Amino acid sequence: MNQINVESLQTAELNRMLRGLSPQQIALVTADAINRTLMKGRTVARNAVKKVYNIPQKNLSGVNINRARRNFLQGSIYASTKPIPMDAFSPRFDIVSGGMVRGVQRISRRGVSSTAITRRRTQQLGVSIEVKKGDRTIVPYAFMLPGSKPRVFARGEYKSGSSYGFIQRHTRQANSQGNDSVKPLVSVTVFSAVINPQVKRNINAIIAADYERNAISAIRRRVQNA
Repeated sequence: MNQINVESLQTAELNRMLRGLSPQQIALVTADAINRTLMKGRTVARNAVKKVYNIPQKNLSGVNINRARRNFLQGSIYASTKPIPMDAFSPRFDIVSGGMVRGVQRISRRGVSSTAITRRRTQQLGVSIEVKKGDRTIVPYAFMLPGSKPRVFARGEYKSGSSYGFIQRHTRQANSQGNDSVKPLVSVTVFSAVINPQVKRNINAIIAADYERNAISAIRRRVQNA
C-alpha cells in the first residue's frame, strides 16, 4: 500500500555518515531505519482510521507492516481487505408488532444484542449502522433476527468471488432447514478505510519526516557498538 523508496529519502548528511560503514553495516542500519519508520507509520494509520471510522479495535490489527531485511531493503504498510461484518457498527432495527413499533433491537460494539421499548413512532425500514462516526446510514433491505446470534441479515447473495456487490432477492427461498435463506451482511474493509486521502497523507508525512532521523540513530548505534 505505502512503500518506502530509500534512495529518494537519502540526504547529503545521511550519505556522508553511510560512507563510514561497510556495505553489510549499511544494509543493516537501512533495514533498521525502514522498520522503525514503518512502525510509526502503522500507528499513525490506525489512529487516523479510528478518528473517522467506528472500526473495532480488534480489526485495526489488520493494519500491519512488511518488514525490510538487510538483503531486501524495502518495507511496506498494508491493510486487510477482508470485509467487516455489519453487526460491528452499532446496528439498530425496529421491532414491529400489530403494525406498531414496539421496540428497538441493537448490537453493542462488544457484540451483545439487546432490545428496548420505544415510544410510538413511524417504523424505520431496514437496519441503521454507523460506519463513519456521526454518520448513521440506513440499509433498507436489512433486518435482524431476535434470539439468534447477533447479526445483520438480508435476503440475497454476494457476487461470486467477492465480498462486494450484494444482489438482493425479493422472494422467499427455503434453505435446508425449511427456513427462508438469508445471508449475514458485511461493510467496509480496513483497507478501504486506510486508503482514504487524509490517512495516506498522514502516513507519507511520517515516512518523510522520520526516515532520516531513524537512519542516523541506527548508524550511531552501529558505530557505538562496533
